[in-house]
Amino acid sequence: MSNSNISLLENTAPQDSRPLTEPHPVVDRCQSIWQQFNLRTPRVAAYPDTVIPHSRYLRDVFSVVDNGDIDAILLTSERQSSSLEKFRSARGLFLVPVVNVSGKPCLAADVDFNLASPKSWVQTASCLSRYRDQRARLSSRFQSPTTPAVRMLAYLFVSGEDFVPIRQPNSPYYYVYRGFSNTASATMVAEALANKGWLERNFFDRYYKCDGCQSHRLTVREECPTCQSPQLSEADLIHHYSCAQLSPEAGFRRGTALICPKCSQQLRHYGKDYDKPGHVQLCGRCSNTTSEPSIGFLCQDCGMHVGGDAVSISDVFSYSLSHQANILLANDSEDANRFPIAQMRYLPEELQRRITELASLSGPAADFMLVEVQYGSREQVLKARGEINLISMRKLLADNLQGVLGDVASVYSSPEREYVLFPGRDVAGFTAYLREALDHAESVLSDKLNPTLLVLWGTREDALP
Repeated sequence: MSNSNISLLENTAPQDSRPLTEPHPVVDRCQSIWQQFNLRTPRVAAYPDTVIPHSRYLRDVFSVVDNGDIDAILLTSERQSSSLEKFRSARGLFLVPVVNVSGKPCLAADVDFNLASPKSWVQTASCLSRYRDQRARLSSRFQSPTTPAVRMLAYLFVSGEDFVPIRQPNSPYYYVYRGFSNTASATMVAEALANKGWLERNFFDRYYKCDGCQSHRLTVREECPTCQSPQLSEADLIHHYSCAQLSPEAGFRRGTALICPKCSQQLRHYGKDYDKPGHVQLCGRCSNTTSEPSIGFLCQDCGMHVGGDAVSISDVFSYSLSHQANILLANDSEDANRFPIAQMRYLPEELQRRITELASLSGPAADFMLVEVQYGSREQVLKARGEINLISMRKLLADNLQGVLGDVASVYSSPEREYVLFPGRDVAGFTAYLREALDHAESVLSDKLNPTLLVLWGTREDALP
């Protein structure tokens, strides 16, 4: 809060100022806002400092605690907001809002609180109330999220907001996601959830990306196609009629006179001896001339250069919880355990029918776990042995895997990969068992496919992505 805000607070006190031990009128009015939203005095964890700016009043408005039931994080300094995610993970505080009391803008905060702004009191109370109500609706299975993916789903649910990129020039990606300071990691988790039907993508923006460090901070410039230098300058072309010489003006210039470098004739009359048909770009490094400079990109973080025709494109998305995710997060009922319909279209038809059959059942009979088998060496085997041999190896692996699993699980194949369907809720230890079965099934292959497991569906939190 600025000095002017403190002055405003002091000016609200009566002329016969009361002792400091009595409540300040602003504190009383703020407390009344909490009551209007049916809130207790918010219990908050201060970060990064327990020394709160203007704590004389804020400690009356908020109750600063070290542990227990906490309603919000009180951000006391915006300078360390980048490490806020680690603090929330360590304290298990991903399901409470961040209230910024530093007096300076901070993209990591859900709401700004200012004792001199009654509007901010209402906004803060509304934010705290929304989080409280959403936490009450959150399924008991997600009240203490542990994995990054489950934390993200639970956070989006209790915040009531979409996962929208916020433009941030200081970030190497030019954007950040509120609540998750590691943009690369957050994007990877969000994409994995979107691929599995838990999040829905919405196009936000398109950037050019450095293949070396993945940064979006690329400078685009016109370059010399010969030496890639951006040191280009525009030069007039001179066309000498009599000998057809065509070159930059600098090649003709001799002091104040124009002398043709080809026939040594002096050019005296524009339109009669010569004309200027256009311009070219002259490179200050190699003296090459070109009428069509190339486009190049230079990474401002690692210095890597890439040509305009080879630069990588990075599409950035916002994300929202899918209908299926909202059902899963808000319920402990059996309806929450239905497989996402959006994901069904990627599966083999026979597997789709089996999942539909399971979904029509009730109770434990409807529970299942679905695992995708991906091949780490797919491209290498494809290049070395060809597609026919790759298909043959995959079929042999799938047959061997089904033989090892027996009646425990079923193996299904699509044109790209295999899937394993395991009926039953008790998934503990199944992935380790399946990993061992895969190793055994692969042992007879002439080349290693290096299969990896990706859990697509499970009715327990530890089976989610």
